[in-house]
Amino acid sequence: MHKKGYGKLTVNAWLNSDLERSSPIFMLVCGGLFAVGGILVRAFVGSPYRVMLELGIKDMIPPVWLMTFLWSIAFFMAGCAFGFVLCYRWAGCEAEKYKGCMVFVLMAVLELCWYPTLFGADLIFLSAIEALLIFVASLAVTFSFYRVTKLAGMLMLFHSIWLAYMLILNFAILFRG
Repeated sequence: MHKKGYGKLTVNAWLNSDLERSSPIFMLVCGGLFAVGGILVRAFVGSPYRVMLELGIKDMIPPVWLMTFLWSIAFFMAGCAFGFVLCYRWAGCEAEKYKGCMVFVLMAVLELCWYPTLFGADLIFLSAIEALLIFVASLAVTFSFYRVTKLAGMLMLFHSIWLAYMLILNFAILFRG
């Protein structure tokens, strides 16, 4: 006989079972480190608004506080997803886990280099190619992390949405510049 509710997890039970298989502290540390890395890159290069205003795309940029907040949250969530997957303990996902983590490292390096390429060196065409590579890598990481654990996949999904905006912004700069 089939018992009512057997085999179905509530959101809370699913989240607790995922959290038991990983290290939430390591997840938060990785998220914080990646967010600090993004903030430091932005602080060293300077504000993007000078370049955006010079190119005449002020209609596509949100206020400074919102851009900074979204930038930091997107980096934090991606770092959390990486830390969560890296420490995830489940025998059936080792290959997918390490494949996703390797692509994540490539994506993170490209993403930390994208900002200085566009806003520091004003290499618009190169930054557009780089943004496209980052977005493709982000989608690969999102799918890979989702196969390991849905929580990490959802965290990366938000980051991928942020990267889609970044890609649109970069191509708007390319075609208006």
